[in-house]
Amino acid sequence: MTRRRAILAAAGFGLCLLVPLVVQQDYQLNVLFRVFLFAALGLAWNLVGGYAGQLSLGHAAFFGIGAYGLALFHGKLGVPVGAALVLGVGVAVAAALPIGLVAFRLRGPYFALATIAFAEVLRLSAKNLHGLTGGDVGVQVPALFATDPSRWFYWSAVALTALAFAVTALIARARFGYRLQAIREDEDTAAACGIDAARTKLAALAISAALTAVGGALHASLFFYLVPDPVLGLDLSNEIAIVAMLGGAGTLTGPIVGAVLLETAAELFKNVFHEAHLLIYGVLIVVIVLFLPEGIVGSVARWWRRTRRA
Repeated sequence: MTRRRAILAAAGFGLCLLVPLVVQQDYQLNVLFRVFLFAALGLAWNLVGGYAGQLSLGHAAFFGIGAYGLALFHGKLGVPVGAALVLGVGVAVAAALPIGLVAFRLRGPYFALATIAFAEVLRLSAKNLHGLTGGDVGVQVPALFATDPSRWFYWSAVALTALAFAVTALIARARFGYRLQAIREDEDTAAACGIDAARTKLAALAISAALTAVGGALHASLFFYLVPDPVLGLDLSNEIAIVAMLGGAGTLTGPIVGAVLLETAAELFKNVFHEAHLLIYGVLIVVIVLFLPEGIVGSVARWWRRTRRA
């Protein structure tokens, strides 16, 4: 990223922080919180699914670990809220290592199925460990912000998105990012060139897991209560992946564009069309995937390159 683009990005995130001065309603701030939360989650997923080319459909595992980590470390062990959030992120990173060691031995659809399996194991464990997680009854989550929570959660989501954006920008321009892209293009050739593919993918997964776990903690604290299905379900993993792929996997701004479009459209369809919003939401995804296979940002960038050459 050039200095000019970095300044523009910083100015853009700075303007986003001023939105609560104009938007006062809690409902609207919660919708914007969800947009930025999924932008951050999409950027985190993009490190593994976009730059490394590993189709993970189990990122809900890290999201749920971050959420349950905040609830259990504080509620069961009495750890202060801030420390509980950090410990939850640490557990997510620690869980990413064995998950990656096993799953990265597989490729293509088998890797995707392995990530789904890990997330499902965690979901079923959370549903059945009633003494620890409360099962389907759920567990209470501490409040991260005591006063004016809607604004603070919104600001936190913007900050998390800015952090994920900065981390992605730094990685994309570093040797680590080039290694990830080499693995995406041809893992065997990358390994022949001296790239440790397993270690590189594990490092990307650990960073991605940390960012995703922070998002899970924020989401859980916003709603004060936690049950397994919403934070560990396959629907969440799919939504995170679709946000990045819709905007443009392997691009810097693609997940942000995908989150803005997907989450805004989902909210509008839910309010206007009620029960039919899921059908319209699915049709929208199918149409864009069919006609924009590289995602919105990737397709626009390709069109712009062709125009300039012409």
